[in-house]
Amino acid sequence: MIDYKVTDEQIKYAKDLVHSCNFGQRGRGDGNCEQQFVGILGQTVVADLLNLERPKGGEGFDGGYDIEINNKKVDIKTMGRTVPMQEHYVHNFIGYQAKYNVDYLIFCSFNKTNNILTICGYISKSDLLEKAKFYEEGTIRTRDNGTSFRTKAPLYEICQKNLHSIDCIEDILDGIR
Repeated sequence: MIDYKVTDEQIKYAKDLVHSCNFGQRGRGDGNCEQQFVGILGQTVVADLLNLERPKGGEGFDGGYDIEINNKKVDIKTMGRTVPMQEHYVHNFIGYQAKYNVDYLIFCSFNKTNNILTICGYISKSDLLEKAKFYEEGTIRTRDNGTSFRTKAPLYEICQKNLHSIDCIEDILDGIR
């Protein structure tokens, strides 16, 4: 996992973009404004680190992927947290998105208390669907701290240990083929 300090400019860019565009174009599982901000922020930071174009919005549904790496379609998934990412945590993938033509997923965690974005790793979509645990909409999930929530959509949970680990940003470029 790699930690990056998010800049004020990146935060402003993501906030402005979410306020000017409706990123909820799928119909289900679109996320609220805060979730969309966290997602766009993750996309912005990863794009900056990979020297790729930032998200622009306003172009309608993106087909389910955010960037291309080595001619592979990649979706960047970012979860907002208030604590640093831990090795035993899971990442979520909304089941409605399983049908999209995506080759890989990059998972990130944004710590809202210190503005640190952790790029946690990546996995092919086929491996995610094979290795993740699936939960139907309405399932009660209990976190390791004892709190629980009811899933609002079909949900895949993938353990951090099942992702391809990364030590530097180049590991993503080398691994996604």
